Amino acid sequence: MNVDTENIIECANCGLFVDKTKVSTSTILKCPRCNSKLKAHINECFDALFYAISALMLFILVNIYPLIDLSFTGLDLQTTLIGTVGALFSSNMFFVAMIVFFTIVLMPILNSLIIIMSFIQMHTKLRIFTETLLHDGLKFTQSWTFIEVFILSIIVTYIKLTGMVSSTKFDWGFYILLAYIACFYLSNKKYQGERVFGE
Repeated sequence: MNVDTENIIECANCGLFVDKTKVSTSTILKCPRCNSKLKAHINECFDALFYAISALMLFILVNIYPLIDLSFTGLDLQTTLIGTVGALFSSNMFFVAMIVFFTIVLMPILNSLIIIMSFIQMHTKLRIFTETLLHDGLKFTQSWTFIEVFILSIIVTYIKLTGMVSSTKFDWGFYILLAYIACFYLSNKKYQGERVFGE
């Protein structure tokens, strides 16, 4: 008799093996013996994939539209996310520029790409990277992504410059950045690593 082990999960509390297709159709089911909650991933959650793709698209827009618009002595100053890194390089602040580029640009992009690639490899026969590399890469990028710190620095800068310049306002890029952070966070929150890496 063949048993579909994909639909069998073990209760962490009492050790009972439960056929999740016969107990519930929700993402959360309860053990029939001890009534503990069990996660039942009957259908792969593609939310993380959609959020990761959306995050990459929004990241492109963030680097097109300026984050903040300043007017100082008749001059209009605007900057984008990647433009901030360029400005730091131009000011010979190479170390700071490299840190900002690594944590604000490179790591978030790689994080979204790893999530997308893991879905591709999970649902196709394509095997470009090993599961270990994807797993370690995802954990590493999650640990070294500080995009939320960057947006806090923008807000602090905005507050400090208020009254010092003719006019200060958040531009479209700032609000796109907020949407980007939301999609980036949700892509990692919704990501079900156990479906890919057996965590």
